[in-house]
Amino acid sequence: MKVKRPLSSLLALVLLLTVWVSAALGAEAKSPAPETYVSFGDSLTIGFEPGMTLESVPYGFVDRLYEQALMRGRVQLTNYGIGGMTSTGLNKFIQAVADEKPVKASDLQPSFADPRADQVVSNTKQIKADIAAATLITITIGGNDFGKEIITEVDTMSDEQLAAFTDNWMKTYTENLNATLQNIFAINKNVRVYVADQYSPAPQLYKNYDKLQKLKDLFSATLGQVAQKFQKDGFQATAVSVADSFVGSEGTYTHISQKDIHPNQDGYQVIAEQFAKAIWGEYRKDMKPTEPITVVVGGHTVNTPHLPALLQDSTFVPLREYSEALGAVVSWDDTTRTTTVRYKGNAVALDIGSTTISVNGVPQTITTAAPYSYESAGETKTYVPLRLMAEGLGFDVQYVPQSRTAYINP
Repeated sequence: MKVKRPLSSLLALVLLLTVWVSAALGAEAKSPAPETYVSFGDSLTIGFEPGMTLESVPYGFVDRLYEQALMRGRVQLTNYGIGGMTSTGLNKFIQAVADEKPVKASDLQPSFADPRADQVVSNTKQIKADIAAATLITITIGGNDFGKEIITEVDTMSDEQLAAFTDNWMKTYTENLNATLQNIFAINKNVRVYVADQYSPAPQLYKNYDKLQKLKDLFSATLGQVAQKFQKDGFQATAVSVADSFVGSEGTYTHISQKDIHPNQDGYQVIAEQFAKAIWGEYRKDMKPTEPITVVVGGHTVNTPHLPALLQDSTFVPLREYSEALGAVVSWDDTTRTTTVRYKGNAVALDIGSTTISVNGVPQTITTAAPYSYESAGETKTYVPLRLMAEGLGFDVQYVPQSRTAYINP
């Protein structure tokens, strides 16, 4: 089953948005190629934090990367993360996908902490199609191979026992990751794949901190060797170093104080930053958040003192400022008392107070509030509900409820 995120019931409430292409892009600017992003892995890929339930909406590194991609153009995200996934389980999962063989979660590994596991792996034919269409894949895997118990088990291990453990783990991890990547590239030889290493969650005050750091370093080195092998064969496999960012900040970036090894929001932010730098060369932080919602068009927030407004749980924006600033043409027909917005052959016409708009000559009903006059920054402005217009003018609208941001791309 496809697990698409970020989606929530808030989408229907908050996202009646309209916007037009940014003037910064230029009226004839060529839109970037759409990104198709597929993520695989364990609970880090889900964005899990302690206390979450099936109703929780995570905001992990995948969701943040999704936003980073939306700043650069259209993108579709499909998240196949499963809590408790090991490298062996992922290997079997991707093998079943390559073979289009139906599987259950129990076919992949003995048990999963994630109750969604059977649903996530159920449609291997669709997952294969998603890999074939993907332009970008991220993977987090390996932490569950040795589990959180390693933090306490290392206390009883001699140096020789730890060396034997790591040798066995590296062999298993290497074999599984090699097989996983081989199957992915067999399905899609041109996809860019980014695989994260594994941070150590133990804080510096832990007596065996140095031993766990050595294990972390071996993990990173092993992953790097696997990635280099595929690069030499002409495939786009990249090792993403997130582990070093946690060194010395384990207590700041994880829930270890609650005896949980998962990242907190600061930790997921750091992971997203490292992935983004590997993928795009930078992690963008130049947005200017606005209340009650941020609207990003073509990668830029709209520069106007007339901010979006909420009415009946729907978002409205000032018509003329947004349309003209973003490259559309606005005209007023005094006879019919109708405002029309045009962009590249598409036209949306509306009247203040009317619950119907015209999209390319076809009437459509506004299911929430109608366009209305509103006092903003000392001026009377016409505010309009935006999603119908955005779609009518040919734009893609995606809303991320966790950051209360709408991304509009031509």
